[in-house]
Amino acid sequence: MQPLPPNAPSRIGDYTLLAALGRGAMGSVYLARSRGGRPIAVKVARSELADNPEFRERFRREVEMARAVGGFWTATVVDADPDADRPWMATEYIPGLSLQQAVQDHGPLPERAVRRLAAGLAEALVAIHGAGLVHRDLKPSNVLLANDGPRVIDFGIARALEHSALTEAGIVFGTPGYLSPEQVVGQAISTQSDVFALGSVLVYAATGGGPFGEGATSALVYRVVHQEPDLSRVPPALVPLIVPCLVREPAHRPTPARLLELIGPPSAEPSWLPARIHTVVEQRHTELSKLPAKPPTRVMVDDPPPKPPTLVAPAPKPPTLVAPEPAPAAVPERDEVRATGVRFRTSRVVGASWAGAHFLAALVTAAIADPNSSAPGAVRLAAFVAFVVFAVATIRLLIGVARSPLTLDVGPDGITLSNGGKTRRLPWYAIARVKVEAHHARPWLVVWLVGAAKAPETLGRGSFTQHKGGLRVYPISHERYRKRRDRDVVELRSALAWYGSAAYDPR
Repeated sequence: MQPLPPNAPSRIGDYTLLAALGRGAMGSVYLARSRGGRPIAVKVARSELADNPEFRERFRREVEMARAVGGFWTATVVDADPDADRPWMATEYIPGLSLQQAVQDHGPLPERAVRRLAAGLAEALVAIHGAGLVHRDLKPSNVLLANDGPRVIDFGIARALEHSALTEAGIVFGTPGYLSPEQVVGQAISTQSDVFALGSVLVYAATGGGPFGEGATSALVYRVVHQEPDLSRVPPALVPLIVPCLVREPAHRPTPARLLELIGPPSAEPSWLPARIHTVVEQRHTELSKLPAKPPTRVMVDDPPPKPPTLVAPAPKPPTLVAPEPAPAAVPERDEVRATGVRFRTSRVVGASWAGAHFLAALVTAAIADPNSSAPGAVRLAAFVAFVVFAVATIRLLIGVARSPLTLDVGPDGITLSNGGKTRRLPWYAIARVKVEAHHARPWLVVWLVGAAKAPETLGRGSFTQHKGGLRVYPISHERYRKRRDRDVVELRSALAWYGSAAYDPR
């Protein structure tokens, strides 16, 4: 909770704004008070969303369904205005910590608290799904911990944001590590997608980390699709509850109602939260009661404003998965490729280093193979053979160094290759299939184009040459050592699965 910024309005609808709560994918969030004194959280859309008629219509529909959500474990929608200059929605304000902040500040929850959390979240999903909604972005920062149980917030927002001006600009809504496999690869999303996210949230609550670890976005989404979740630190008694939620096939995951049966009746203990978290929540209640009925008078910009005290340290929020603005459709013939997603480069420096190492090895073996050396004949013969091998390798590496380096970019627009002077782009709609394939034990990015697409001209280093009915596009770290090459292959596979899921062949 922070003081209102100078450019914030004093009122929205019938609600008086008191403080700023943060910013999210939709826009700004404020703490407000109703005419009757009830604390309210007001979410106001970004201006670029307000200019999008499709967003307004989706927002209207999602608000109507969100108002129908009942149950104890959701923040109730109390008001909204989709027709305002900047559409807004008001929900019940929950003066508690987010699960993310609670775990970051105070460590993982004990087993009994995780079970109570699971029951509350499952019951919230029953209510959300019963209203015809799918949350789509259930994550630790969207779960608030109150004294009487958890609350789920922001249900319905992700659907309203789909196909908006922001998504067209390359922003993908969702949080890596909590997206279900079907969300990652672009398949149909159902209520069972929320169950997968629920399982991931429970792992975070119990261990302090997600089931697929940490790291780059591309690595996280790759693990979600291709690797098993890491439950090694989950308390054994919770594993049978969490494992069914994280099954890759949506139809094999339990429904939220079935989860409630598996969890069983809640414990009879008066407080479900650990004492240290319960204390912080009580402090939030006290601070809320001390807020003024109306915001303090804000001074003019020309006067130096006094620094108001921060009421509560703002909660950190995980980044929304963001891909920067896509490049223009028309690409100049002589232009350096602009990054839009995940970038890979061949390296002259690495190639030159390997060439130097092989050259030194060739010099050493040549000295041993010299007839004037004192080495035995068999040793000189072996040294001569090694000299030939190192000399040939040095020449091949120097030829590679002399070639123009390549830059590969895998992003929302497609696959782009550049040699520093010319650029070739393959949009996703022109690609029928794309995969990583070994050629003579070295990995290549290979694409198969749709029937009407024309194969681009080569940019050197074997790019855009025929291979098994497709085109070899990019030599993946051929000049690097094996461990680094394997790592780059994993990163590239992850980028292809994320940005080109419809065409990507993981085999």
